[in-house]
Amino acid sequence: MTASHRFQRFLVIKLADLGDAVLALPALQALRRTYPQAEIHVLTTPVGGQVFRLSPAVDRVIVLEKSRYDRPVQAIDPRGWLPLLRLAVGLRRRRFDAVILLHHLTLPFGRLKYRALLFATGAPVRSGLDNGTATFLTHTAPDLGFGAKPEWQYALDVMKTVGVVADGGPPRLSLTDEARRQAISLLEPGGGESSLVVLHPGVGPYGPGRAWPPERFAALARGLLAAGCRVAVTGAERERPLAQPALALDGVLDLVGRTGIATLAAVLEQAHLVIGADNGVLHLASAVGTPVLAIFGPSNIDAWAPYGAVPHVIHSALPRAVSSIALHAGLPCSPCFYVGYRLGRPAGCSRRTCLDAITPEAVLEIARAMLVARIGPRERVRERPPQ
Repeated sequence: MTASHRFQRFLVIKLADLGDAVLALPALQALRRTYPQAEIHVLTTPVGGQVFRLSPAVDRVIVLEKSRYDRPVQAIDPRGWLPLLRLAVGLRRRRFDAVILLHHLTLPFGRLKYRALLFATGAPVRSGLDNGTATFLTHTAPDLGFGAKPEWQYALDVMKTVGVVADGGPPRLSLTDEARRQAISLLEPGGGESSLVVLHPGVGPYGPGRAWPPERFAALARGLLAAGCRVAVTGAERERPLAQPALALDGVLDLVGRTGIATLAAVLEQAHLVIGADNGVLHLASAVGTPVLAIFGPSNIDAWAPYGAVPHVIHSALPRAVSSIALHAGLPCSPCFYVGYRLGRPAGCSRRTCLDAITPEAVLEIARAMLVARIGPRERVRERPPQ
């Protein structure tokens, strides 16, 4: 199928949270470039909706409370049927020419849900990834398993099945002046010329095994402060226990629970570097052009490294001319979460060797090198912490 096929209205299904929503943006941007006059609607989660509303590629966001339908026992609860019926009727009335599914068909219940959603639209073209079970799709791209390609590349592959030929480029968000004003107001305490480093210790409710220990974030914050940096810590209010050790240090700016997605993106835009474990905030930072240092343990770095981040094994020579790094221990047992066609171990293993091998001292050294590379060896980043 070529771009000459005249699609007027697309529905893209991405029932994702923060990071996966950002990784879908290059594909949406490519869809917009190929079909500049078409309407592009996105069906997503409440959090995903906050991301897609910041994308110029998206015309309309439709929100589904996905968490209400994650398990079969929830799906048979009559209290959830009326919202689903309303959604189905609304989707059918919009008469989409094509529906594009940006999900792997990993679990049987997930396949059942997506099949129902796609048929509810009545769209003649149904596109997505095929791992051998996509019998309900009319146009498919091969699913080679988690990590065989980055998630953003898989999304682009699916777009090509509906004639997309354009390159979407890196993920980009359009921030409002109000969001930027709010960010500057939040960052004013302790403001100055020093480099701003944002730490995000949380990893969200799914896959807690991704978290780097809170005390290590505190040690990293201590080293950054000693190196002359400003340090801010972000997170949802429920993540405060993970942030508390770092927040206990004098001079650390507490932004936990104080931002929505748009304001958080504007805060990250002001930073010189954002550091965290495998979480959606690092992807958000990449979408506003801020370098990131991502700490990976059990999760699949080849699938979910932030866009443009170069994988780097701890204690090896740093690559040159790299703005963002996805750091990992290089152990043969990692990843163990999302491998091949299986979910693997969301909680990781009990030994946590892959994360324990990444020390605060090593992360600090890499962070200082990244800051110097970006802004030069000025007083903003002291070459040696004071003794």
